[in-house]
Amino acid sequence: MEALQPIFLWGLLGLSIPVLIHLWNGRRGKVLDWAAMNWLTTEESQSSRSIKLEQLLLLLVRMLLFLVLVLLAVGFWFDYLAKNEGKPVVHLVIPNPSVEAEFRFELEQALTKGEQVYWLAENLQVYEAGVLPDEKAEPTLIQHALDQLPKRLDSLHIYASGLSGEFGNELLYVPKIPVLQSQTLDNRKNSSARIALDSGRFLGVNESGLLQLISDPAEIPVKNPVYSGSVKFRILSENQETQAQFLAALEAIEEVYGLSFSKVEEGELVVLMDQIPESFEKDKLYLISKSVREIFPGNVNVLAHRAGMNWDEVIEKGLLPGLILEPLVDFLGIHPKEARLSNSQLAQRFIKIPESKTAILPNSNSILLILFLALFGLERYLAYRNNL
Repeated sequence: MEALQPIFLWGLLGLSIPVLIHLWNGRRGKVLDWAAMNWLTTEESQSSRSIKLEQLLLLLVRMLLFLVLVLLAVGFWFDYLAKNEGKPVVHLVIPNPSVEAEFRFELEQALTKGEQVYWLAENLQVYEAGVLPDEKAEPTLIQHALDQLPKRLDSLHIYASGLSGEFGNELLYVPKIPVLQSQTLDNRKNSSARIALDSGRFLGVNESGLLQLISDPAEIPVKNPVYSGSVKFRILSENQETQAQFLAALEAIEEVYGLSFSKVEEGELVVLMDQIPESFEKDKLYLISKSVREIFPGNVNVLAHRAGMNWDEVIEKGLLPGLILEPLVDFLGIHPKEARLSNSQLAQRFIKIPESKTAILPNSNSILLILFLALFGLERYLAYRNNL
């Protein structure tokens, strides 16, 4: 139940008005002797009790009548009534073969009940068992897909693998907080790719899925490294402070992981910038400091949004080296083992879109109007019997 105009609940203070009027009219008056009183029968002398009872009933009816008027002004939305008004139940499935296979029974059951099932891809393609959509579930396109959902839902169910990077790094806005179902099978594999460093060592992923320096190639044989030598980069920013922050982050990465960098004027592999370029080249990695909320290709990373905070907070907390390193090694060919998140951790990524209460029509009006008419008829009947 939701009150659409709760400010009018202050009107309930007006319930005291009928009580005060009743007490005023029923106050004890001056007793006058009346000779004919002695000639009244016992039944006639006791009839005032029934009158008082009817007056109390009339008082109660008038209070209820006033209460219903206030409730009509407040306007109530009852969820159990909304279910009868066609609010859909929606199921969204990450386009992942193993996820679809594990939850196929649940999805088929939802279709049998007439509920809506879609692939959580760019265009919300209708789900078909065993047939994955052409569009991939890119994290940058997840919000675009969620924006196509109906504004009012009975419930929302999302089926996913539960990996940390599956929904990107930004908060997602939904019309209703979803019920999340994570895959129980763990299909994660460690990347065997290696980056050859200038020092003769290698950069790779250990059994725990973490980056590590490999000093002895015999320990983990390296046949063909995915990348070797220093990483060529260019900084496109007129802000001297931003340039210094980028350079400091690269120095920190080189000191800890041994990955060297070379600043060039052209032929760069990595572009560090604080503005959005007019076009992107597929063979380059773009790392942007400017805070913007747009949909970009996979080789474009808005660093502040990856951390879920503004640029100043990223610098203050010393997060910039890590924010650069993660997409960089992925771009170079090393894919660290993603961490798995619990359903409660995944649920924290979703925020319910605030609803405009003035745009929602109360679905309790019909019931309250019928109750108001019934009480009004009863009040008029009791008032006529008591000559009030």
